[in-house]
Amino acid sequence: MTWLAVDIGGTKVALALVTDGGQIIAKYQQPSDPTGAASLVEDIAALAAGHSFQAVGVCVPAVLENDTDRILWTPNLAGWQDVPLRDILQERLGCPVFIEYDGHAAVLGEWWQGAGKGYRSVASVIIGTGIGGGFVMDGRLWRGRDRLAGAVGWFPVYGPDGLDHWENLASGPAIARRAQRLIQSGQPSSLPPAGLTARDVFDAARQGDALAAQVIVETAALIGQGVASIISLANPEVVVLGGSVGQQGDLLLPAVQSAARRWAQPISGRDLPIVSSVLGEEAGLLGAAYAASLRLQSGE
Repeated sequence: MTWLAVDIGGTKVALALVTDGGQIIAKYQQPSDPTGAASLVEDIAALAAGHSFQAVGVCVPAVLENDTDRILWTPNLAGWQDVPLRDILQERLGCPVFIEYDGHAAVLGEWWQGAGKGYRSVASVIIGTGIGGGFVMDGRLWRGRDRLAGAVGWFPVYGPDGLDHWENLASGPAIARRAQRLIQSGQPSSLPPAGLTARDVFDAARQGDALAAQVIVETAALIGQGVASIISLANPEVVVLGGSVGQQGDLLLPAVQSAARRWAQPISGRDLPIVSSVLGEEAGLLGAAYAASLRLQSGE
């Protein structure tokens, strides 16, 4: 069987045809249309034209209604409140459609075909523009009461300026802000004083920039604090870091592992693998396809 996977993000929409064995046999990507859901449905239909598939799995950074998959709230997507995307896509494409919170799709992808393969309990943390996550516990996706289990970016974490949400301290924008503050305070750096991105900071750190390296070390410690809370809460067998920040394992992982071991419940944290994603941006696509296959089989 073949599944159509759709990953809806704030800046792009990606589609893939995925086999039962987890192989991506075709993939398309284009910028998101800011005009809303109706235009996106037409984009998806156009990209899917000429392909056959059993069902559609969609992942989206949204609060979803239980049972109906109705999109209730999308804090990072304008014009998407109270949208029956599942019903609209089913009518347009003529096949079953299943929608998942993007953090849940990502952990399913990692568990099925990525760094979590072979484990029964997996925690996934996506660190990019924001921070989100998902959990597979004892071989089952943990959705939570409101399908929001894994919204770890809301964790309270103690940072340089006191207590704040984890997302505000360790996401990509937070890394860029921290670097800019240090530059503006007069510390020398090869980085420009404005217009920075987290990628710029990581690149500069690899090239020996002392300020960038300092920011990365501080960020890794903050990531480790949040990961420690996840370890103590869920007692997983592995923690997978994904997203544009989480995949910078060569710079982050040693300090993240050190901080996590310091702050986590010691038995849960001992010898626990904390690794970077091997799927990258395809984790959500593979997870969306896998979720569709599981839900179709179970009759959800």
